[in-house]
Amino acid sequence: MNFEQLGHIIRERRNELSYSQEVLSDKSDVAIKTIHSIELGKANPSLKTLDKVLGVLGLELIVVSKKD
Repeated sequence: MNFEQLGHIIRERRNELSYSQEVLSDKSDVAIKTIHSIELGKANPSLKTLDKVLGVLGLELIVVSKKD
């Protein structure tokens, strides 16, 4: 998954919940500018930031790593 796809998922879920970007920003304690950039796929957010945003949206981040 790339950042554009992730941003699309976040935007769709936010809209399903009828949250504005401002509401999501307030609830997640993430700057509205960052929310906007994430949704456009132009941000490279930290896992902590993603966890905050996804938590508010009722979504879960699953990180898969390759085992050598």
